[in-house]
Formats: sequence, C-alpha cells, structure tokens
Amino acid sequence: MNITYFVHDLTDPAVARRVLLLQRGGAEVSLVGFRRSSEPVPDVAGVSAIDLGPTYDGRLYHRSLSVLRHSIAARRWKEVVVKANVLLARNLEMVLMALAARAAARIDVPLVYECLDIHALQKDRGPVGQSIRALDRYVLRRSKALVISSLSFLRHYFSQLNVKLPRAILAENKRVLTDHEERPQETGELRQPPWTIGWFGNLRCSRSFEALLELAHQHPSLVNIILRGRPTEEIQTMIARHLPVHNMQYYGPYSQTDLRQMYSSCDLTWGIERYPQRGETVNWVLPNRLYEGGYYNSPTIALSGTETGDWLMARKTGFLLLTAYGVGPFIRNLTPEQYRSVRCSTEAIPTTDLVWTVDECCRFVEQLVG
Repeated sequence: MNITYFVHDLTDPAVARRVLLLQRGGAEVSLVGFRRSSEPVPDVAGVSAIDLGPTYDGRLYHRSLSVLRHSIAARRWKEVVVKANVLLARNLEMVLMALAARAAARIDVPLVYECLDIHALQKDRGPVGQSIRALDRYVLRRSKALVISSLSFLRHYFSQLNVKLPRAILAENKRVLTDHEERPQETGELRQPPWTIGWFGNLRCSRSFEALLELAHQHPSLVNIILRGRPTEEIQTMIARHLPVHNMQYYGPYSQTDLRQMYSSCDLTWGIERYPQRGETVNWVLPNRLYEGGYYNSPTIALSGTETGDWLMARKTGFLLLTAYGVGPFIRNLTPEQYRSVRCSTEAIPTTDLVWTVDECCRFVEQLVG
C-alpha cells in the first residue's frame, strides 16, 4: 500500500505521529509538504520528504501564494503521485495541492481530505468565509473520504455545507506507541500540594497563559506550572515578558520520547483552549494532550460544554471548569482525597481509548483506500 501524504508543516509532531500510524498500518509513505522552520526538513519519522519551503503560522495570504505557486509546478513531484494508491492531504490548502498534483500526473488515484481543525474563517459569514466554504464543497465532491479527529467537525461544520459528503473516518488524536512502551500503573499514594499543572503541545491560548500566570502569582505555595511545546508568536511574547517565575516556567519544545517524564512529573494536565480568534470552533477539538495525559494517568482540567469536557464526562473523570479563570478557586478547594479519586478514574480509562492498536492502524489504512 503506497500513500502520498501532503502536509502543511513537516515540523509538526502530529505529522510524525500520523506517518508512524500509517507505517504501523502496513503502508509505504511518501511525504510532500511545507515547514514552519528556517532549516530544511530532509525526513520525518525516517521517511524522506519533498520540502516545499517555509510558510508561517497565521499568515494566510503568504500561505495561499505558496500553495498557488507550488500547485502550478506540481508536475515536479509526479513520481510520488503516480505510484500512490491514495493521496492523503492534511488541511484544505494541501488538498488543493494534491488535486493539482493529481491533475498534473493525469491519473485518477483516490484523494482523502484530512481535516483535524476547523479555522474560525471557515465559519465566517463574510466573503472570505463564503469563499473557503465553496472551496471545501469543491474538495469534498472530489474526495473519496474525509478524515476527522472529532465528530463535532461533522456535526457543526461539514454536515451544514449542503454537499454530499464522502465517507467519514474518525481518527482521534490518540497516541501511537513506541515499541515495548507500557502504561504506568498507579500506586494509590495520597498526593499532597503543591499541585503541578502541565500545559503541553501547541501553546496558542493567551487566556490560558493569563489564567495560569495569575494562579502562579496568587498561590505560590499551592501550584507549580510547567509549559512545554510550540508556542505561537503571541505566547512567545508573553513567555518572554513574564517568565520565568519561581513556580511557572517554560522548558521549550519536546519529542515523543520526553512524554513519560513530562506527564509523570505532573499532577494535572491543562486541557483548556479558549482564544477569541478561533471563535466557537475551539470547542470542537479533542487535543493530543487529552490522550497523552490520560495514558500517563494525569487528570485533565477542561471546560464544561466542550468536546473535551464531554469526552471526560463520558468516562466519569477529569476536572471541569466553567472558565479558565476558575482554576484559582478549584486549586484552593482541591483536597488530596478528591484528587486521588479522579486520578483513579483516569487510570480506569480503557487504554484503547487513548492509543492506536496495531489492528486499528491497519483498519485505518484499509479505510483510506475504501
């Protein structure tokens, strides 16, 4: 099985996880994509990549020009398209590139649209939003399948586009385990404050940063806060301006091999994202940290009324707040006994809800080609 994978960012750890999943499912993978780094990316997870150059987070105009320019020159990577059994494209811009590559190669290989996030502009009622939705309809008519990481994307967006949808494949952002990795077993010990909160992954929510910073200042003896991952420019500015403080620090990016140490050193996983530029669409996401924290038995703090909150409620675990700023009263009132109870319920989450089994990887690859 040969899959050519078009990606928006070769440096995104989620891309490496997807490549590993496809390989575990028995696929041979070819990679074509942009990067969000100054240095070229020769390979991802051991797979050679066709590096199309840098693009920049949030700069939609620049990204659109880059996609258009490389789409015109799509015949240059004809060889990775003609050998494919399926073209898998991550996000709308890359599906357009995959369509251009397929047309340049003059073949009818199946196309799969992978949508793991809904941008606020896709719901905008103005001309920009209308244009994006028209592009989505154009792409969906030409796709054999639609991969989503949350059913909310289907309910709240794709089902409202007034277009016949292709097969929908749910692929949650669960972990892809490395060889011989086993889930930690709890000792049942009664933990005491200070409580350590870990905010890991793509750090994009300024309200979360503000709420955690306020918490660190107000309760220096009750909490330690650890940030690791890939901050946006806005969060980078806030980190440079306010950190470190003695009980809140940013430790830079991380790799998958760091996850066990990161989550094992935390009592709680910060699972809240609430930033105005995303609008309501941020409520629909099931982030990587939900599954990573669950795998390492670190209870997640989330918001009620979100897809993450509903996921936790269905498994009778987690701590749900009404707003990010409610974390102060929550921490003040959290007892060791309450914490142990929720940690035990986190440990009780079935491991198959948190990780991809080999059988699931194989089934996913089979679904891609129908």
